[in-house]
Amino acid sequence: MQRIIVILCAVLVCFLNSVSAQERFSEDLKLLNQYINPIILISGKKQVIVSSEFQGRILTSTAKGLMGASYGWFNKKLLTSGDSFLQKSKLGGEGRIWFGPDQGPFTLFFEIDSLTGEKKHKSPIDLDTISFPILSKTEKSVTLGNRLKIKNMNGFVFAVDVKRKIALLDEVFVNRSLNVEPGKNNLDYVAYSTNTTMTNIGKENWSKKSGLMSLWDLGCLHPTPGTTVVIPLKKQMDTATVYFTPIDKTRINIKNKVLYYKADADYLNKIGTLPEYTKPYFGSYSPESNVLTIIKFNFEGDMDYVNAHPVNIKNQYRGDVINVFNDGVWNGVGPFGPFYELETSSPAKELKVGESISHYQEIYHFEGSKKELNIISESVLGISINEIERALPN
Repeated sequence: MQRIIVILCAVLVCFLNSVSAQERFSEDLKLLNQYINPIILISGKKQVIVSSEFQGRILTSTAKGLMGASYGWFNKKLLTSGDSFLQKSKLGGEGRIWFGPDQGPFTLFFEIDSLTGEKKHKSPIDLDTISFPILSKTEKSVTLGNRLKIKNMNGFVFAVDVKRKIALLDEVFVNRSLNVEPGKNNLDYVAYSTNTTMTNIGKENWSKKSGLMSLWDLGCLHPTPGTTVVIPLKKQMDTATVYFTPIDKTRINIKNKVLYYKADADYLNKIGTLPEYTKPYFGSYSPESNVLTIIKFNFEGDMDYVNAHPVNIKNQYRGDVINVFNDGVWNGVGPFGPFYELETSSPAKELKVGESISHYQEIYHFEGSKKELNIISESVLGISINEIERALPN
C-alpha cells in the first residue's frame, strides 16, 4: 500500500491544486494573455488556444465563442506562480505531447540516485524547459517543433526531432470522418486534429533491449459528477488495466463490448485498454454540461505498446493504447485538479536512425440538447445517451 502511495505521489506531482470551477473561454484567454502569446485558431465561434511556449500544447477550446464554456483544464496555480516555464510538463492542458513509458524499468520519468541507489521521480529536463517555435501558421492551423533529448532509467538517450501540427476541422471533414452532420442537428461544436511526428536523429538505432519510447497525447478536461467515459471494444473483456487504486462496479462497467468509466474527479484512479480490445475511437459524456466529446485516432492493430504500469512490469511491450485518468483523493493523496484525462498512445517502434513515427488524433466537442447529442452518440459510439446515463450508478 505504501509503495502505491509513493508511486502516485511521484506520478501526480506534476499537477498542483487549481481552481475547481469550469470557467468561460474569455476568462481563460484573458489569463493566458498575461503570461504567454497564445496562438488562437479560429473559425467563427469555434476557437482553440495553442501555446508555442508550452510545446504545442492545446490549452483549451470552445464551441461557442468568448462566452462559451472552456473545455480544457490547465493548472492556473502553476501558471501564475512564475515557475511554469521551468516545469512545462506539469501545466496540464486539453492536449499535450507526452512520451511513454512513465513507469517501469524503461521509464522516462524516473532515475536512479547515484548516491543512494534509490529510484526517484524526475521529468525529462527538455520536456520541462524547451519551447516549440512556430514553423508555419495559417488562421486555422499551426505547426510547431523542436529537438529534444530524453533519457530513460536504463541510461539510453533518445535524440528526437518533434513536429506537431494542430488544425481546425471544417464541417465537410467532420461529416466525412464521423458520418454525422452537426450543422443540421442544431449542435454547437469545435473539432480539431493533432498530428505529432518524432524522428530518431540520434546516432543509434532504437531497440527493445535498451527500451523504446512512444508518443503519447493526453488531454485534461473539466469533470462533472455525471461524466462517463465510453470506450467501444473490439471484443468483450473481463476487466480493464487498472492503475493505482482498486475500482468496483460503481465506477466501471463492461457490458456488450462497451466499457463505461466514471470520470467525476472524485476517486484517484486510472484504467487502460490493451490493443486486442481497442477500436480507434472513444468518448465521454457530461449530462450536466450537455457536452459529448469524441476522440478518434490512428490505430492499425499494432500489438507492441510500452507498458506504463507501475507494478505489472513483466512484459515491457504489453501496454495500453487508450488510457483514462480520474482525479480525486485516495489515502490523503490528491486532488490535483480537478480534471479527468483522455489519453492515446502510438505503438512502440524500433526506429532506425532517420526513421519517424507519427500519432494522429481528431478531437470533437459537441454541445447541445440530449436529443441532438444522442444522434452523434449512436452514430459514432453505437450507444445511446440513455444507455450511457444508465451504465453506472448516480
